Amino acid sequence: MRKQARQVHQCLCGFAVAVTIVIVTNPYLIFDMEQSGRPSAGLTFNSTVVSKKTFFCSTCKNNRGPKRLVSDVDCLRIIEGDEKYIQSVKNVMDNKIFAFKSDAEMADVSENCETFLSKYDYGNFNVTKEELEFPIAYSILTYKEAMQTEQLLRSIYRPHNVYCIHIDKKAPPSLHRAIKNIGNCLQNVFIASKLEEVIYAGFSRLQADLNCMSDLLNYLHVSWKYLINIPHQQYPLKTNAEIVKILKIYNGANDIEGITTPGRMYRSRYLSSFKLENKNMVNTGKKKDPPPLGIKVVKGSAYGVFSRDFVNFALHDKMAKVVLKWCEDVKSPDEYFWAILNFNKVVNAPGGYFDKPDNKPWLAVYAAWGGVNSCHGKFIRGVCVFGIGDLTELVSKRELFVNKFYYNYQPYALQCLEEWHRNKSFSNLPFETHFYKTLPFIIKTS
Repeated sequence: MRKQARQVHQCLCGFAVAVTIVIVTNPYLIFDMEQSGRPSAGLTFNSTVVSKKTFFCSTCKNNRGPKRLVSDVDCLRIIEGDEKYIQSVKNVMDNKIFAFKSDAEMADVSENCETFLSKYDYGNFNVTKEELEFPIAYSILTYKEAMQTEQLLRSIYRPHNVYCIHIDKKAPPSLHRAIKNIGNCLQNVFIASKLEEVIYAGFSRLQADLNCMSDLLNYLHVSWKYLINIPHQQYPLKTNAEIVKILKIYNGANDIEGITTPGRMYRSRYLSSFKLENKNMVNTGKKKDPPPLGIKVVKGSAYGVFSRDFVNFALHDKMAKVVLKWCEDVKSPDEYFWAILNFNKVVNAPGGYFDKPDNKPWLAVYAAWGGVNSCHGKFIRGVCVFGIGDLTELVSKRELFVNKFYYNYQPYALQCLEEWHRNKSFSNLPFETHFYKTLPFIIKTS
């Protein structure tokens, strides 16, 4: 009741102020936006938008539009690849003490929704009519760092989308309190109804996503078209408007990684049976049978872009349940379940790809791997944690998201990417779609 009353009060107040401003300053504004099909957008605090041909306002302050977020370095020079300047910024970071909010501090500031929403500028973005008509669902997994989790959420947040956040059950109480408070301030953001104690490489990691997916399917206020699952250390390379254009081109096709090359399959993970023991996945030494019904094993990523029909299939289809059961004693089943469903003709999942999996481009997430890709940050367990020297390459990538950043490692890397991404969302320049229209896995309309 407290959350609902606050949201109604905030929505009505914001709307009333906005109407007053429009009438006083420009009585033709609503008509102009209706004709252009490009409404100005703020925050509605409601899971449904008031009207697809109107405007939205939260704070109605004169701070809307592009702006500089990082004041003490020039992000433009970093992104443009000015090597001398990048080196000088590295020296600055080495000697600077950065102040980051703890989980407890994030919980405190989000206790008051008006303060939180104003401080983090949740109403400052554009939303096009095309975006409004193509809502997206997100499953976000977090186990630490409320500050970085909120930073990711803010980068992808739109009032007409919907967001499920799974918090690791064993995470500190301060993280749970912070994320729950944030969810209380945003009506289309909620915590997964069932939380898992996530064990690395265990079935619980996959189950956490399945829990959010089930909740999102049951969320009746938003008829989302696609679902994207992401961890809190990823960050978007595309704006919401660009993601919508890409997903419309996909036209129901999933973007799931597929690997069948023997050297990259990690066959030991599924040729033997594994079990959870002392919070670790342990090889039992027992030989594991292959999947039934002639289903072939395909490896992929835990993360992907899934059509709504595919998500419904993965949760409810009998064949999908057979595959899920087989995955229960696989090590890192989240890296096999989605790929097996998507690339097996015998499974015939909606939006699947039934040519050779390795030939399909994968654009959900970009990551730099040791020995394969360049990295100007540092490698942790074979994956690059990006630094400021990587930004000039990252901003030109075709992928939707990038993995990964540590908010406290070369902090200007994530901060400058945030500034670039946020300001790009206000651009009226056309988005280049030709590349995506030539992808081999999209479903083409006749």
